[in-house]
Amino acid sequence: MERKFLGRVGSNLFKNKMIVGAMLVCLGAVTAACGGKEEKSEAVPTPVINNDPAVVKLAGQLSEEEFALFVSALQKKYPHITLERINTAEKGQAVPELVAAGIIPDLILAAPLNILPFQALGLYYNVEELAVKHKLDLNRIKPELLESIKVGSFADYLVGLPIYNNAFGLFYNKDLFDRFGVSYPKDGMTWEEIRELAAKLTRTENGVSYYGLHPNSVFWGAYQLGLPFIDTASNKSMFQSQGWKDLFQMWQRLYQAGGNVVPKTLAAVKGFQDGQIAMTMGYSSILDATVKVKDLNWDIATYPINPAAPGVGQRVDSINLVVTAQSKVKDAAFRVVEVILSEEVQTTLSRTGKMSVLKDQKIHDQFGQSNTGLQNKNVVALTKPKLAIVQPFKFPFATNPATLINNTFNSVIYDQKDINTALREAEEKVNTDIQLLLK
Repeated sequence: MERKFLGRVGSNLFKNKMIVGAMLVCLGAVTAACGGKEEKSEAVPTPVINNDPAVVKLAGQLSEEEFALFVSALQKKYPHITLERINTAEKGQAVPELVAAGIIPDLILAAPLNILPFQALGLYYNVEELAVKHKLDLNRIKPELLESIKVGSFADYLVGLPIYNNAFGLFYNKDLFDRFGVSYPKDGMTWEEIRELAAKLTRTENGVSYYGLHPNSVFWGAYQLGLPFIDTASNKSMFQSQGWKDLFQMWQRLYQAGGNVVPKTLAAVKGFQDGQIAMTMGYSSILDATVKVKDLNWDIATYPINPAAPGVGQRVDSINLVVTAQSKVKDAAFRVVEVILSEEVQTTLSRTGKMSVLKDQKIHDQFGQSNTGLQNKNVVALTKPKLAIVQPFKFPFATNPATLINNTFNSVIYDQKDINTALREAEEKVNTDIQLLLK
């Protein structure tokens, strides 16, 4: 059942109205008995919204085009608000460094699994209260995006809101399929169906090795299934569970499709763009670069389906805006978020190849349409599958479990390590790290 995000303030207002109503019934009975005139109840006060001129500081990494879009839309609706940005990629500008220097941004850009460190910095604030205050309907947003923020932050309320999502799909080289007489992949195919196509394409010809498929990182497969990395109740790694063993076996078959294993040094996207890999898993952020590759005849199909997670493509990979607790201009900061979540801005983002966070299908149908290089491409396939809610890491690992498990899989596929042994060693490493972090 779809979850309704009403927030604590909305709930409290409802309770207050019930209490006031009960009091008025009692008061009416007393005044009627005394022959007095019934008094009228006072209206619940409207929340006061600060409309003074304000400067909102946004910390994160935005492209020039994105920032210009947000500033332009903001000025149209709220000209009293000035948006300034802090590039967190620059030296000394990372969020912990800013906080240490006493510079607290009003808004911070972060992926769901990058939000947790903000808790220790005291930055968490319940934006559901701001949503109620500003009458922003959170039910317009895909619920799995909202839930992923809660999961990633380990908070029982929303500390931020998503503004767009990176979408995943299967990129394929049409020329290689034509050259080797293999039918193109279609939307809705399973991993096994893709593996069978890959086996027909993998070969060495005229001294050049061609690989039918590069499935990309094994943790992508885990994200699709919603496999937990950590048992958050026991604070133990989950890498020896049957789900992880099954995934490693499947990913091994994908890498070995056709007999030639994709070399460790052959990167998925570059190998695809150079014409050596027929199919690879990619996401919306590589669209612009792929369009610019000369003489690459390519298209997209939906992310392959794992029958264990019917209809699911990849996990939520959203870019979110967190409103900080210390901000002195929370109303203005939330209005920035509100503007970005408008139908106008979300449509513009969708048309430029960034997946909208709204449910509105007509916005998703326009995905990539403003990029002339994407005309006649099945880019809308990136937006079709359901999204898996992210799985939390819970602890600030020096090497996060996703990177560790990818290295673990490499030891299986390239060093011929036994799957059970590799997963056991990975689990022991994570458990040791957790114990050190708990001290």
